[in-house]
Amino acid sequence: MQPDAPDFHMPRNLLRCHSLAALAALALAACSPKGDPQQTPPQGGEPTAAPQKSSSIENLSGVWATRDDQGQPFDVILFPNGQAISTWTKGPSGARGERGFWREIEGVAYVFFDDGWTDRIRQVGGVTTHEGFAPDSSLSEAPANSAPTERVEGGAAVFVGIWRLNREPDGSYLYLTLQSQGAAFSTINGLTEGRWEVVDDTARVSWPDGWVDSIERSSGAWQKRSWVGATAAGTPADLSEAKRVGETAFEVTP
Repeated sequence: MQPDAPDFHMPRNLLRCHSLAALAALALAACSPKGDPQQTPPQGGEPTAAPQKSSSIENLSGVWATRDDQGQPFDVILFPNGQAISTWTKGPSGARGERGFWREIEGVAYVFFDDGWTDRIRQVGGVTTHEGFAPDSSLSEAPANSAPTERVEGGAAVFVGIWRLNREPDGSYLYLTLQSQGAAFSTINGLTEGRWEVVDDTARVSWPDGWVDSIERSSGAWQKRSWVGATAAGTPADLSEAKRVGETAFEVTP
């Protein structure tokens, strides 16, 4: 195993919220933009009627690859059920990433995360852009970070995200983050980094201590298999259920 990753005290790892309802009210009421009226979320909560979609972004749900203010890649996953997660691992949640929900307002995706950050995915000058706004900031201000983003397509998009794996003896769970550029992070030893790729419709993860994990579908459900050694062959040393966070309803606090 590699030693624990250093604790990056960056702007994104500020105060955590404990309620999606409270977060929605705060973000939509206090952080509404004042510049472009086309990007102004409604006051007082979620929209009561389905907004018109922009022709520039017909379907916002999916996996969006972007970079933080230090140029490090991460992904924002917008699920059709309205939930959202990010694979940004530098905050206090580490490989558990960020959790929240998203709403589309006039062709723009507004993402409200449980750590107080608001993200926005929209078209700017013909380029699809991801913007991050710190807690207590306004969407009329300049974002804390801004970078081009592009949709992740193909088989990799099925696996990118946060995975809940083994249940630990203390009742907690092991978590795994798979980023679209091939980095993998585990909550083992705080934050362990490996690499992953798609092999025969499975996510094959290689760790520095020689373990190999495989996430795949079996009988309609996700499962994780693990082997000790460089190849994923023979009887696995571990077999457990795997759940992709966000595909079904989750609590903000795990």
